[in-house]
Order: sequence, then C-alpha cells, then structure tokens
Amino acid sequence: MSTPTPALSTAASESAPSSTSQPTGEFEHQRIPASHQLSGKYFLGSYAGEHVAGTEFVIGASLVALGVSTSDLLWGLLIGNLFAVLSWAWVCSPVAVRSRMTIYWYLERLAGKRFSLIYNLLNGLIFAVVSGAMITVSASAFRVVTTIPPQTAWYPQSISFVALVLFVGAITVWMTLKGFKLIANFSTVCSPWMATMFLASGVVTVPILLHMGELDGLTTLAGVVDTFVWTGETPEGTPGISVWVIAAWAWGANLPMHLGMSDMSILRFARKSSYGYFSAAGMYIGHYMAWVCAGLMGATAALLAGSQLTQMDPGGVSFRILGAMGLIAVVIAGWTTSIPSLYRAGLAFQAVFPQHSRVRVTAITGVATTLIACFPFVFTQWLNVLSYFIMLIAPVGAIIAAEHFLLPRMKIRPFWREHLGLANNRPAFMAWSIGVLVGVLLLLEGSLHLFTLFIPVWLTSFIAYPLLCHFQGDIVKEEIDFYQQAYGPPNPAGQPGEDSPDRLPVRRLDPWYFISVACLVIILGIAGWSWLQGVDATAHLDTFQLLIVVPTVLYFIAATLWMKKRRVPRHS
Repeated sequence: MSTPTPALSTAASESAPSSTSQPTGEFEHQRIPASHQLSGKYFLGSYAGEHVAGTEFVIGASLVALGVSTSDLLWGLLIGNLFAVLSWAWVCSPVAVRSRMTIYWYLERLAGKRFSLIYNLLNGLIFAVVSGAMITVSASAFRVVTTIPPQTAWYPQSISFVALVLFVGAITVWMTLKGFKLIANFSTVCSPWMATMFLASGVVTVPILLHMGELDGLTTLAGVVDTFVWTGETPEGTPGISVWVIAAWAWGANLPMHLGMSDMSILRFARKSSYGYFSAAGMYIGHYMAWVCAGLMGATAALLAGSQLTQMDPGGVSFRILGAMGLIAVVIAGWTTSIPSLYRAGLAFQAVFPQHSRVRVTAITGVATTLIACFPFVFTQWLNVLSYFIMLIAPVGAIIAAEHFLLPRMKIRPFWREHLGLANNRPAFMAWSIGVLVGVLLLLEGSLHLFTLFIPVWLTSFIAYPLLCHFQGDIVKEEIDFYQQAYGPPNPAGQPGEDSPDRLPVRRLDPWYFISVACLVIILGIAGWSWLQGVDATAHLDTFQLLIVVPTVLYFIAATLWMKKRRVPRHS
C-alpha cells in the first residue's frame, strides 16, 4: 500500500462547509466541471509514481518471511494486482466520474454527518499508523550509520533508537507543517529514481544468488530462488502462504483506495472512467516489480550477512545491497509516505475537531504518530496491522458501491436519506456493523487467512445495505433518471472564464529530461555489469555501490531542474 500525494483535498478540507455557488480551488462541495477535468497522462503519471514508496521495502521482505514459494508469489501477484486494477476501473472510477464528488462529500450526503465523523476518525487513525510505520523505516536507515542494533521486536530495544525516532519524527512533523508542497513536488522527482533502485537491486542480486547457488550445486535461476529466496517455508520451517492468499493480499493491499473508494477524490477529475485502468502502472511497477525486487534484495542481504531476514530492518537490508544510496532510498521512501500520511491524518482529525486549526491538530497528531513509531511492531507486523484496518474500512466502500450500482436497480434513488431529510442513514450504520461483525467472527473461527477477510466483509456489506434499504419503511420507489436526480448532469458546467488546468505550456526536447533518464539507464547498466561473464558478482557489489553515486546526484539535479521548468505559470 502507498499513500498518494496528488490527492491532498482530504477529509477536513473536503468536509468543511462551502457554498456551491462560490468556486474553491479544491472543489470540496462542488462537482468537477468539464473545464477542470484532466487527461489520462495525469493519472498514468500519478499511479506510476505513488506506489513505489517505503511500504514496498517492508512488504517485499515480509512476503519472503511468510514462506511463499516462487511460483505462488509470481502468479499470486499477477492475479491479485489484476483484480486491484479492475476494482479501480469497474467500481471506483465509474462512481467517481459520474458523481464528480469526493468520498467525504459523497458519504455526508449518503449517510449524514455522524457517519462521516466516524469515518474521518478511522481514516485519521489509519493514516497516523501509516505515517508512524514509515517514520520507523526512515529511522532504520539513520540507524545503520550508528551503533544502534536492528530493532526487530515489537518494542524498542534501545534508548538511542527512541531518541533517533524522535529526531526523525520531529523532522517529519516540521516538514509536514512548513514545507509540504515542496516535499510533494520533490517526491515526484524521487519516484522514478526509487523505482530504478528497486529494479537495480533485483538486477544486481541475481548474479550473487547464482554464485552462491553454484557453491551448493545449484545451476539454474529457478533452483536458486526456490532455495534461497521464496522457499515455500517460513524461517520456522512451517508451510508458507498459498498463491490465493498472495493474490488476496495484492488485491486488498490498496483496498482503501479502490474498493474502499478513497480514490474517488482523485478520479473525479478524470475525463473518462476508463482512466481507472491506468492504475496498472502503479500495480505492476510498485506492487509487482518492486515487491519481487525487495524480496530478492532482502534474501540476498540476509545471506551475505549470515543472518535471518527477520533479524534485519529495511535500513540494514538496503545498505548491504545498495550502499549509501540505499540508505538515501529508504529515507526518501519513508518520508514521501510518512509526510502526506501525516498531513492527511491531521486534516481528518481536524474535521472531527473543527474548533482547532489544522496546524495545531497536525502537530498533536505528529507527536502521537512519532510515539507510535518508537514501537517497531508497526512495521514488523505491517501486513497484519494493515489487514485489520482494511477489514474495518471495507464496508464503507461497499456501501458507496451499493448506493451507486444496486439502489437504482431497485428503483431507489441514491442519496435517498438526503432527499427525505433524515439526519442519519440507519441501513448504512447497520451494514457497516454487520460487515465488521462477519469479519471478526471469521477471524475468530480461523478458517480464512487474515489477508482474505476483506472479501467476505466487503461482499456482506455490499449485499446487506440494499436489502436493509429495501425494508426501510419511508423509502419510496420511483421511476426517474436516478443519476440525474442524485448527481446532476454528467459534466456540470463551470464558472464563466474558467480555464482548464490541463492547458499547460508544453516544453519538448528539454535536455534536463534526457539527462535524468540517461542517469537512470546508467544506474541499471552498472547493475547489469555483474551479468557479464568473468565478473565476480559478489566483488562487483562494492563497485556498484560506489559507481551509482555520481549518476544519482546528477539525476536529482537534472530532474529537479526539469520539473522546475515544467511548472511555469499558466499565463506567463
């Protein structure tokens, strides 16, 4: 799971009262007019960039520790990520494009302010935990250059580590409060480099694994990865998770965004609902390539260190394979996730406590988040923690999907609660409760893996909500154009004189762009050098770590200058 930086109009800003007659920059309580809808290239770039982040270091290594086999991993990620893409394209995107609303405004109209309040609290808690986990990941990189031991228990094992986390957390909070726009823009520059570093780690580790395999009589790549990486057994020797559990995890890792409908806030700007298919760029770069390469990197680092992967943290793993640039990658990946997550958490909680300013609420949230980060269980048990949150949030997206897709088929208008002037939507509260209850019962019963529980939870709420609405006595079934009555015209008219933000000056053949791309190609070429015959792959690792420093520095200079030239004023 990654936290998308482009969607910064979050819970608080999107729940604040605003007049529909007065346009605002965020369109919190306005449908997106045609003049502000965006072309597919924006969504392709957004999804390609936002899903390569700090969580990929944790998830890729965790899948190795869970004992999945190589074939189960590759097929499971292929199937699960396909389901995730279809969830964006077939469920989230059609609702977003037809309604042109944020999820927060949609929920407020669907179920009332009390329901929205509970959702904001849960949303804020989720983003706070995400931010805390990524602060811990960033701290693990700083830890490598100290004498602090790896923190692999659920509690901090070193006072010095606590002090380091507090330091990293303080920087994170400060950047969130003072420099978020700059950091968000910088993360756009960092994403291609981080994706390249993940790929380079996979390229450089394969020859090392083959060399180690030769020492044990293994001559094929399949035999090597089956023996050293994805063995099909946990470190304790128990059977690992199956292909279907892997597929469910890949599908559900980003459930809050697709089946949970959070990405309505982004996709409402899309000209076509088919732009949901562009999520494939993020899924197969970040949640396929990056997870596979992170697993290769983690297993190789553990072998070189003569240690168990469960006894190493992301900083230790990346430093062993990528050197100093690996530490930078971990720090950047952690910060580009923790900062927007903290920002979103602060805004979500500010919607709950509107009497306090965003800065104050974000600062308090940041203090609490930093304290959470002192306990490494947040990232050592990341997959389990995230699965619990997914189970809690899944019914909300199911209710929205049922409101849009199923109620009109039952001749019930979407937003019937608002139409009837009711304060609350009792079927929505009941469907949420029933879905979570089913998840808890199945968890206690133990027949389904934790990673798969979101499927029956989502389906239960998706079916329960329209059934409960059917038995709601004061709902009148009608013969109307349901979407026209609930949402208005497919493309609402904008204000006179509005310009489309898509109409930006186009600068072609920018030399800084080609320089930055060339630097990334050079990094991959240096990693692939170890594939040449006669090159000692293990000895080449130190050379690789040294040689990638210069192209990395040049990349950041060139990419920053290229981005700065692209972001020229629209009317200059």
